[in-house]
Amino acid sequence: MIQTADTVVVGGGVIGATIAHLLASAGQRVVIVEGDSVGAGSSGHGHGVVSLIGKDFKPGPHFQLGCAGAEMYPGYVAGLIEDSAIDPMYHRLPGLSLAMVEEEELIFREQLELHREHMPLRWIDGAECRQIEPRISDRAIGAVLYEHGQVDGYRLSLAASRAVELMGGEIQLRRVTGLVRDGDRVCGVEHTGGRISCDTVVLASGAWIREAEPWLEWPVPVRPLHGEVLNVRLPGPPLRAFILTARHGPILQRRDGVVLVGSIGGVTMSGMDVDAKHVFDPWDRSPPLFDLAPREENAQVMIERALKVMDAMQDAELIGHLAGVRPLSADRMPIIGRVPGLRGVILATGHGTKGIHLAPITARMVAGLVTGAQDSEAMSEAFLPDRFAPPEGWP
Repeated sequence: MIQTADTVVVGGGVIGATIAHLLASAGQRVVIVEGDSVGAGSSGHGHGVVSLIGKDFKPGPHFQLGCAGAEMYPGYVAGLIEDSAIDPMYHRLPGLSLAMVEEEELIFREQLELHREHMPLRWIDGAECRQIEPRISDRAIGAVLYEHGQVDGYRLSLAASRAVELMGGEIQLRRVTGLVRDGDRVCGVEHTGGRISCDTVVLASGAWIREAEPWLEWPVPVRPLHGEVLNVRLPGPPLRAFILTARHGPILQRRDGVVLVGSIGGVTMSGMDVDAKHVFDPWDRSPPLFDLAPREENAQVMIERALKVMDAMQDAELIGHLAGVRPLSADRMPIIGRVPGLRGVILATGHGTKGIHLAPITARMVAGLVTGAQDSEAMSEAFLPDRFAPPEGWP
């Protein structure tokens, strides 16, 4: 096992693995340290949709980051396939941000006006929706139409971590227990099997990131956001569009034919939206709740919602019901950058429901910080850890 590296990346999900991949591509010797297995967290149950319409992105730098991430995806995936020989099944289709009820129409028409200057969007009525995908319910009011992508987050994690191995790096399945420090500089990690010395540590452990707070002596206000999705096989031809709704969940067909249905968010079921109620006090030190179990009652809710969007779903075969937690930050935006007062450590977490979407662009930002290709001052202050400067007496 490698005991000395240029960079140790803690976390083997899409964020950690893509960061490690770009660092290895830059010539670094990289070790991924993962406490479970590659892609075992939210990467393995996420929808993988690379879409900008909805409330997942806040206006301003967060939305702009989403735009940059979406633009980067095709090129990143092409390079990743070459480096790993694993296809993460990225593909593009027409996307319908579909309104089944007036509330959804208001949400998506607002999104249309907000973003039409940034991308080609148009509103189409229910009849036009059914011209694109005939199985959509005749009760559909209309939709915002534009093309976007979707990818398998689990395969993306596998591909990126495999690329690291092929470039001379390593994956160590160990739980990190602390950081090795020399004064105000981090120079390694301690884990359940020993120690790895390095120049830089990237902490990308998703919803489990708060374990690092005592090591950093700095707050990382991230909570686990529960999520569930159904995997089904739908008879008939492949779906001709990605379908997203605000209150009825998504219907998204992967390139291998598996259809991802439904969305459960937090302790309440709020469709695809991350509403303001999910914003929390960063100084609330209540223990995080890791609700990792799928619930039968939630499956029934997702099925009922999907049937309202597409009657054909009654013929679908259920092949999987997945659950997990996403890392949601206190202000719903990712935390990316150097930890104040501590050299040699970088945070990359808190992406909420958009971790798969933002993985390659986050990786490019972090790799730029590590290699010196991008200075922290060039990054948007909106994402830096120092926006959560601790109050006096913390914790």
